Amino acid sequence: MSSSTTHPKNQIPSKTLTLYRRCFKGRKQLFSPASASASTYAESPATYFITNPTPHKHSNTWTPIFYRGDNPKYTPSTRAIGRARRSGMWGSFCVWVGDGVQTVLENEERRRERRKMERRNRWRRWLGRREVRAIEVEGEGEKEVEGKVVMVRMRREGGLSRSRRRVEWEVEGVRYRWSGTRMFARGVMGGVKGWSHSMKLIRVSDHALIATFEKGVLGSLRSIKTGGPPNKSKRIVGNLTIYDRSNGSLSSSVHTHRDKHAGTVTDVDAANTQRSDLRDEQDLNPDGFHSGNLTEDAIVFTCWIVVEAEHRLRYKILDFLEEVGENIDGG
Repeated sequence: MSSSTTHPKNQIPSKTLTLYRRCFKGRKQLFSPASASASTYAESPATYFITNPTPHKHSNTWTPIFYRGDNPKYTPSTRAIGRARRSGMWGSFCVWVGDGVQTVLENEERRRERRKMERRNRWRRWLGRREVRAIEVEGEGEKEVEGKVVMVRMRREGGLSRSRRRVEWEVEGVRYRWSGTRMFARGVMGGVKGWSHSMKLIRVSDHALIATFEKGVLGSLRSIKTGGPPNKSKRIVGNLTIYDRSNGSLSSSVHTHRDKHAGTVTDVDAANTQRSDLRDEQDLNPDGFHSGNLTEDAIVFTCWIVVEAEHRLRYKILDFLEEVGENIDGG
């Protein structure tokens, strides 16, 4: 990778968000506007909220939902604008972003309820009892997806090498890359490779710096108490800074020329399309409406994904050895 990326001190930040861990093991996390004073940390409402009921087990149980707004449990106006799925070793991700994700989730919930009712009626028929008819409420059937839904494929580069930290993805015709960085390292640790948890996002076509995420090794050791809902307590994980690129793709959809490597990655993605991928694409609606900035929403969501993956991968081997040891003791 080229080393011509501009240092963030020379860039103009357009937005700075602080990532907090809301629940144990990261089941709920949120992004809030960064604040210089400790007193306003507790008062800042969340700009984005992520729920992930099972964040640390198998890939088929990893189902995060990305919301615009504060905790959906206490904030009715919060809307789901993203969801994701990952591979077994955090090597690739399939991400859906857009206002239409809320409708897709609601339709899936209705289908689950309908299947549940059908199973219930099968048992009732087997027991000779009267079937229960679902009460059809007007407007409660499956709805057409009117909001925008686009699919973003994220893929890691390299095998077990240093480039394993590089994750590329594309939205609105522009290719981006998250990678590890030591630009926030201080003192003698600035020359030590492999220890930093911080990340940077560049535009692949011209290596322009788009965003950075500064994360401490241990994060916040003290919980911030808010005194009540929607977020009673939270711990700081790090700061996401999105830089002003008025001539870039953050203000509008700009199709930049992609380099040869980015084009090759896109061709490989297309060649690896499977039958399950076709199911993933059935609810896409790239021409629908989106009330926010799609690129900015994608940057925030993918930032959380790569930070979460980085954290899980660093402890994956330790967790595996611990599980093996427990099984040996139990045997």
